Amino acid sequence: MLQGVSPIPIQAIRTRALSLWQRLMNYGRRNQLPFSEGNAVRPRFRGAQILDSVRTLIDGARATIHFEMYAWADDATGRDFLDRMLAARARGVQIKGVVDHLGSWDAVRMLETSGLDIRFYHPIGWNLPWRLWNRRNHRKLLIVDGAKALVGSANWADEYNDEIPPKYYRDMGLEVQGPVVGHLEADFRKSWMRTGGAGPVPRKVLVVPETGPDWIREVPIQLVSSLNGGGRVLRRHLRLILGQLRDRVVLANAYFIPGPRVLRAMLRAVERGVKMDLIAPGDSDHRFVQAASRATFDRLLRAGVRIWERRERVFHAKVAVLDDDLVMLGSANLDSVSFRHNLELSLMLRSRILAVALQEALDEDRAKSRLLTTLEWEALPAFHRVIQRFAYLFWRWL
Repeated sequence: MLQGVSPIPIQAIRTRALSLWQRLMNYGRRNQLPFSEGNAVRPRFRGAQILDSVRTLIDGARATIHFEMYAWADDATGRDFLDRMLAARARGVQIKGVVDHLGSWDAVRMLETSGLDIRFYHPIGWNLPWRLWNRRNHRKLLIVDGAKALVGSANWADEYNDEIPPKYYRDMGLEVQGPVVGHLEADFRKSWMRTGGAGPVPRKVLVVPETGPDWIREVPIQLVSSLNGGGRVLRRHLRLILGQLRDRVVLANAYFIPGPRVLRAMLRAVERGVKMDLIAPGDSDHRFVQAASRATFDRLLRAGVRIWERRERVFHAKVAVLDDDLVMLGSANLDSVSFRHNLELSLMLRSRILAVALQEALDEDRAKSRLLTTLEWEALPAFHRVIQRFAYLFWRWL
């Protein structure tokens, strides 16, 4: 050994060698994030597929239906789902659901008069403290018979059906089977009890797992829920990911307003040589939010991030492809509302097949997007920059 040179501790070498997945597992153990192996997943990378899966799952339910939904609309899709729920109840299926009162404002009366066992999250009214008005249940989750589940970003409304002409939303989701469904049931129970419901009693039913070429098997899944440690768990989870990426990342998100710490983590990842792509909405349903998002683009573009703005439809998915074999998908946006206020749910999945499938779907989005350039951004009129920087001042509340 050379004199004056201290040996590198074995533990330090092992720590450096840990993969991103191993670090996520360590983080999950410290924060009690549920983890399971042996799951099967089926991509639902179009809004029409997600809504069709909702219909199929409800119609096939034999014992229980448990769900959480941010926006359930009083339109053709929303009424169709309600009719199917009522038919399921008529054949003896136990139904329990949590619906966000503000997100489903136009359907509250429809749901109240349905007779279904539905709890509204933070009902808007004089009795609701002002600090809770902005704390919503933003999750999208459907569990049937304790054996099958659907997770994603699409609400229950006509606007999330991508077979309807353009200007509606672009969403992505996953059907899942296996041990992860038990973890989702336990997570749903926390949400149900938070709204005053008694813990749902599981009704065991033998369900034969679905098979077919569109199912991807043996997928390890980590469940990341703001019901298990609050929004800070999601925020720290993301910062851990950004700090440990080695190769590439594609972030595709409806509302991208990173706080200063997350933004610095992104820039440091690019400095380490990580290839980073961001897909954001070109057409947004929240213009002020979009302005705040664009306030970060200048620094990202200068650092070498490729930014794509999706055209034709409002990009509403919340997904990421990380390195070669990791996928993140769920309801959480990359903003402070999701990280600090809302109830959210995301899945971290390890599967090279799923990562390739998601990448192919996102490549289709990039084909319908506009690639921004540094020169183009520098040429923006000064008043655009002023508006964007002003909007970003409110990043904590957007």
